[in-house]
Amino acid sequence: MPVDVESDQWNKSKRVDILEVEIERFLQKNSEKAYSPAEISDHLTDEKPEVFPEILLTEESSARVSRIVLITSRLEKLAWHERVKAHALEGKLYYTNCEGGQFPIAEVERNIPNRFINIEQRIEEIDDELGTVRRMLQDLEEELPEDFDLL
Repeated sequence: MPVDVESDQWNKSKRVDILEVEIERFLQKNSEKAYSPAEISDHLTDEKPEVFPEILLTEESSARVSRIVLITSRLEKLAWHERVKAHALEGKLYYTNCEGGQFPIAEVERNIPNRFINIEQRIEEIDDELGTVRRMLQDLEEELPEDFDLL
């Protein structure tokens, strides 16, 4: 059921992804080792079950798989932002803490708008220069006799 964004329920809810935060905390506390999504899921299920929706806290295999999928999606986001490192070992992905990520998305989000701003400024400069040239040509045409042909 949708939630009204003007409601107290919405306004009092957390804005941060606590699952992502707890994954990062776990990997930071255990930075000397790398873990599979299943191992991280098992740890969080035992130690921080509140990070998962209640429906996924059952012993059913589908609930466990769903928890692993949620963990993996957050890990991939964190890996993309270079906040965790990922390595494939024996056909499984393992993740560990990454000190001082570079946040490539943030760099792209910063650089692309700056480039467009520079292009827009250059277009305005060229437009001003073109206007100046047009005025000069118009002044020149006005100074020439009517029967003078430029061609």
